[in-house]
Amino acid sequence: MEPTTAPNITLNGDPVEKRLRLTLKAQQHVSNFVASAIAVHKRNTEFIHKMDIIDTAYARYKELTSSNKNSVDGVDIRSVADVPCDVFAADNVVPPIVVSQVDTYVAYLAEVFLSGTPLFPVVSNPANRIYAEQLETLLDDHALLGAYPRHLLMFLRDAVKYNYAGIEVEWDSIDQFNIAGDFTTGTGQKLSRDARFYNKLKRLNPRNILRDMTCLPGDVATQGDYAGYIERVSRMRVKTELNKLTKQGKVYNAGKAMIADAKAAVIDAYYNEDPQVSNYINSPNSITNGRTVDWDVFFEGPQRNGKKQNYGDQFYRIVMYARILPSDFEIGAPQPNTPQIWKFVHINDTLIYADRVISAYDVLPILFGQPLEDGLGDQTQSIAEGEIPFQEAASTLFNIRFATARRAVSDRALFDVGEIDPKVVNTATPALKIPVRLSSLSKKSLSDLYHQIPFDSRGLENVLQDAQTLVGFSKELHGGNAPRTGQFQKGNKSVQEWNDTMAGSDNRYRLPAMTLEYQVFVPLKSIMVLNIYQYGSQVTVVSQKNGNVMKINIDELRKQVLSFRIADGFTPKSKMASMDMVTAGMQMIQQSPYLQQAYGAHLPGMFAHMMSLGGVRGLEEYDPRNAAQAVPAGGLGAQTLQQPVVQPQQDPVQPSNPGATTP
Repeated sequence: MEPTTAPNITLNGDPVEKRLRLTLKAQQHVSNFVASAIAVHKRNTEFIHKMDIIDTAYARYKELTSSNKNSVDGVDIRSVADVPCDVFAADNVVPPIVVSQVDTYVAYLAEVFLSGTPLFPVVSNPANRIYAEQLETLLDDHALLGAYPRHLLMFLRDAVKYNYAGIEVEWDSIDQFNIAGDFTTGTGQKLSRDARFYNKLKRLNPRNILRDMTCLPGDVATQGDYAGYIERVSRMRVKTELNKLTKQGKVYNAGKAMIADAKAAVIDAYYNEDPQVSNYINSPNSITNGRTVDWDVFFEGPQRNGKKQNYGDQFYRIVMYARILPSDFEIGAPQPNTPQIWKFVHINDTLIYADRVISAYDVLPILFGQPLEDGLGDQTQSIAEGEIPFQEAASTLFNIRFATARRAVSDRALFDVGEIDPKVVNTATPALKIPVRLSSLSKKSLSDLYHQIPFDSRGLENVLQDAQTLVGFSKELHGGNAPRTGQFQKGNKSVQEWNDTMAGSDNRYRLPAMTLEYQVFVPLKSIMVLNIYQYGSQVTVVSQKNGNVMKINIDELRKQVLSFRIADGFTPKSKMASMDMVTAGMQMIQQSPYLQQAYGAHLPGMFAHMMSLGGVRGLEEYDPRNAAQAVPAGGLGAQTLQQPVVQPQQDPVQPSNPGATTP
């Protein structure tokens, strides 16, 4: 039986507090629970099939058939003598309707959520402006370390394609190497390796997400019992994670987890591969096809417990966030009968990590986005799925037009098989020469040996116009128009008419953005801020905006925990701080002498606060009150002595005569 607390361990020279340890029986309960969740995930085959169809349509992929897989751009690469002529073989044109609508929506959402600098601004009152800048700089530094735009962009693309996307936010560490001068040892430089903790965002593959299916995707984080995912990792990634957990005193079964056994093949049956969407890359999982570099080719694999290790083996990493009662799993945690969020990590079927997660508003740290939400769950059509029928119909009409052109030049015909070889007639060569031998005694003429059947193209003249009509229907389905895709739109419009037209289009586009804001981004910001308050420590960061070095005191930030509001692209800082009204108020003060007298002493502070809300940093250096206190290095000059330095009072007494000056 394992001990209930961990032995004394040091991390970076400091002792690590004793942590709760799961007994072997509790570990088995956890593994059984995760195995049950994976079994439920495997039964969700219909939704996986739906995503495969969407990806195929998005990539405009058509599988090569036996009639055209030996041709390149319609030109057959085999011998012309044994190929029957098929004028429809090269009809494989798929208009880009799905990809166009999806990318247009993704571009709009990326402009809303990902184009701001910083990504998550912080709003506060003027008294806490310095601390707000510190928190904003820290969040911006985390965004740089975690490559937030990359993961959020993939998340948004999944949401538009499948109407289903997941993203994980966790407090993680990354190793950073620093080179500092150390001339006392004679080497001149010293290399140090430190762990840097930050909020990590990770886009999840929708095909391998484990979630509670009893509630809507948008409610899983707040109401669901569990959410997790499966991913395929290499041996070196497993070893790196085990080393990290060992340093933190949180690892379980490190030796067993490094052994790749037959259990990996069992989990492989529950792992969903991406579909094949290319005729040139045969393997749909060519990037992660179950093996990496097999180092056994160069040297014998090491022996552990009498079993040979293969450095090319792949492992399955299963991460699960579950809302559980610790007493149900025989976990001796405080408050065992209170629902708690726990994180479990397995390598294959071996538990390597188990710990409680304190999350903002008690939400699971895996957030799900469903931009088109109508309460029907997985049945709701995504933007890409709604465009598929239009793309298929337009593809059919385009290919009819091309087939019509081919039939016009290579139509059906009747020929005498006794006099003409069928292989020669059916050859796809455009400049074909047909050899014919007529006997001198034959009564047949050449027109008797080969007769072409006239082709009637009536009713097919307008197929391209019909296809264009379908493209227009596809745009109306989701509120798109030509300017949204960067195309010119004919017609003269005034500026107001143009703005009204684009505003109407914006209203349709803002609906999914509003849904994602409250499904994902609002709880995401709360989780990240709570992680900083809960796990953060004193840190020195470089501002990405002005390059200044900023020392952040987490203890001071914790005291101001209720003083900040985190903005984003949908609810920008200017809207939270009512920047329009502040600007209008400053203009009124400029035009009113009475307001200038009433607020005159506070105008510098008001101006600095307004500029900080707009993103300007370091404005304190130009504060006239600070400049009045400064004394030149060479002393006061004659002109300076003529004008005494007067500090403005906080609450000045207004003179009766606005034009009078103070003696």
